[in-house]
Amino acid sequence: MKSRKYSKTIIAFVAALIIVLAAGTVGVTRSALSIFSDEYPMQFEMYHIGITLNENDKPLAWRNYLEEAWHTNAEASLLGGIEKFSFGTTYDEKLSVTNSGAVDEYVRVTIYKYWLNEDGSKAQDLDPGFIDIKLVAGDNGWILDDEYSGDGERVVLYYTKPLSGTESGNSETTPYFTDTVTVDGDVKLFVTQTETTVDDEGYTVVTNKYTYDGKTFCIDVQADGVQTHNAEDAIKGAWGRTVTIDEEGILSLEKEA
Repeated sequence: MKSRKYSKTIIAFVAALIIVLAAGTVGVTRSALSIFSDEYPMQFEMYHIGITLNENDKPLAWRNYLEEAWHTNAEASLLGGIEKFSFGTTYDEKLSVTNSGAVDEYVRVTIYKYWLNEDGSKAQDLDPGFIDIKLVAGDNGWILDDEYSGDGERVVLYYTKPLSGTESGNSETTPYFTDTVTVDGDVKLFVTQTETTVDDEGYTVVTNKYTYDGKTFCIDVQADGVQTHNAEDAIKGAWGRTVTIDEEGILSLEKEA
């Protein structure tokens, strides 16, 4: 019998951004975001500290320490409104932080990018660099902490200006620290090909196994606030980071020894 050769392609991409809040897991159609904020009150009562994470100008998750529970906006989610996510397509993902507490504060955000296996475990061998969340930092007041960012997985940003709270007359919001998100379509190029000969049938099956098949890509964003009172010591104690605050209240990062 003449040998036949069939190509069998296996691919079933799963795209998701996972939202995990301090109070529990919030399931959204396709994704989610992680926001945490610890209270570092020093000489203030904890309810003075509050922080809100916004996506595309809508509050996504927030907590004011007068209340213990986190709150989420049921109508907002990462990539909300997108019925079908496409690899290689760029989507708006404008994130910002609002001081929703009483006292002025400095804020920090940490972004984590990673992949999950089908069983929910972290895929250590997959490249988070394919998950591209475009940062907006520099002249807008956000600065990148190079010493604590790296490996393509973690990005740490500080807002250099004190963010006003309600005791100062309003709840001030930062400029965006991200702009868009894209998952590189080149992930579909990573494939392992195997051939299996079926002797009794007289043909060979060629199977393409895609490395990222069945994997979930994740973006977690952590937002933290520290009051401006005795800020240098408060930030060192809360975040373990050495900073300098000048006479105008502008924060700068010091090189760690």
